[in-house]
Amino acid sequence: MTTERTHLLDIPWTERGMATTYGAKWDKSLRAWLYTGELPWQLAPYASRPFSWERWQEDKLNGPDAGAAYLDDNHAPTGVELHPHQQEAADAMVDAYLSDLPGFLLADDVGLGKTYATIAGVMRMKPTNVAVLCPLAVVPHWRKSIAAMGADRDINWLVINYDRTKNLLSVPKEATDAKKTRTKNRKIAALGKPLINWDVIVFDEAHLLRNPQSQRSTACRRLAGEGSDHKAFCLWLSATAGQNPLHLSYLAPILAASTGTTVGDLTDFQYWAESQNMEVRQGAYGAWEWVRNEADLDHMRHILFENTDPLVGIRRRPTDIAGWPEQQRIPYPIDLDPRGWELYDDAWLEFRREVNLAMKGRNPQNLLVEQLRFRQKASYVRVPGTVELVEDLLSNDLQVAVSVQFLESVDALRDILEAKKIKVATIVGDMTADEKEAERIRFQQGDAPVILFTPTEGISLHAGETAAEATDMQRVTVLHDVRYSALSCAQIEGRCHRDGQNAIAYYVYADRTVEENIIHKTIQRLTDMATMLGDDTEWVEEIYDTIREYKRGK
Repeated sequence: MTTERTHLLDIPWTERGMATTYGAKWDKSLRAWLYTGELPWQLAPYASRPFSWERWQEDKLNGPDAGAAYLDDNHAPTGVELHPHQQEAADAMVDAYLSDLPGFLLADDVGLGKTYATIAGVMRMKPTNVAVLCPLAVVPHWRKSIAAMGADRDINWLVINYDRTKNLLSVPKEATDAKKTRTKNRKIAALGKPLINWDVIVFDEAHLLRNPQSQRSTACRRLAGEGSDHKAFCLWLSATAGQNPLHLSYLAPILAASTGTTVGDLTDFQYWAESQNMEVRQGAYGAWEWVRNEADLDHMRHILFENTDPLVGIRRRPTDIAGWPEQQRIPYPIDLDPRGWELYDDAWLEFRREVNLAMKGRNPQNLLVEQLRFRQKASYVRVPGTVELVEDLLSNDLQVAVSVQFLESVDALRDILEAKKIKVATIVGDMTADEKEAERIRFQQGDAPVILFTPTEGISLHAGETAAEATDMQRVTVLHDVRYSALSCAQIEGRCHRDGQNAIAYYVYADRTVEENIIHKTIQRLTDMATMLGDDTEWVEEIYDTIREYKRGK
């Protein structure tokens, strides 16, 4: 006999009327909505996702047979073959783990596949409970990657964004008694205990922990076992970990292990830097300062990447690896919020209805118009997800070129980014040649770290362009709208990935939609250039077939 599954739903209180209408019930102890049985489509957007904290609680409700690695149809294992340099990174992590080191720093450059290397290494460690903390924008990417590597029920994975770290800590009495929310949160971060004994914790984009006094950093240290007998093995991932010794206090456990010392707190770490003969000193008002010098930088690199056997860290750049930099393409899923899902589903249903009418009427022009209309609506709904990705890439000291097809999305992206005080250059079709060039130069010379562009060819946006006196800062390309032409996608990639300059291409799509099918087929097509060239008409037909065959029912 099969027991019906109870679903834990993340429904805003403002939608409580809708929740009760479709049979969800409020649970005071969990402070969440519950539904038992097969979810109606109206509640599906609020369902827990694989490897989420909500899914952990849901699995607990449903008993031991549920398993924290419970997947949906769109997260089936696909298998991933590691590149040699990724395997080397995984081996180094495992060696550190087996040698009882407190952690490991993977500081490979952007695009070298730190995520897959980390998952492979963790799976070989055979832990029970693993937490991955990362920016909100990359939560779907981690979820997909874990599933693709073949998540099994022997390892309980949790993927959660940094802003929710305090949810994983107990609420101490000092926080319960606090009258102000800010004080309560600070007490939880400083005094809370982990609700789960974590064997391994992955801190992705670990440079976000550079401020040791922030609530985020404090909560993360508590989660890793600060003040507890149970210490998690920590994996810090960052292409921009930081070279200022005083910015690396979050790496204190492995720095201490590498130098045979101990570092208990922030004050200890500052004195540790001083004990390493680094140019640190107490400045005004007692604050510690570092006087930049190459000798200290070389010493830090030695400690992190050369000093121990096994190593406590590893760092490679694309130019260090044979065969790179070839064009690297990363499918990048984004989550839609419930309102976004509603808009996307409405657009999809309208599109399917019009496609059926066009097929019956044998009017291919109608089909073309309707698919453009559907893609335009989908593009607009995805804007917040792309903004989050751009912010994350900027935090890695990258310049970002965003390819967009629809002007409505260009305007929305620009408005949101500029509201966040991010300078944006824009190149669209109706601008004059002089206007386009002026905007291009703004981006190339670094005045605007982001550029939104609609042309697929004819503009150079790569690093180090001599004629434009371009910055040497590494570029990445974000395809917010993937064209239904593999040739056009290749042209877009070539705006930044050219003249020996490496630029990763992120292919953005809404998770669990027809876009996912199209993205993966497009990338597969682009990988085989011989098949692609001169064969683009056939490829467009394949895309249309994919759309016609895809079903998204309510």
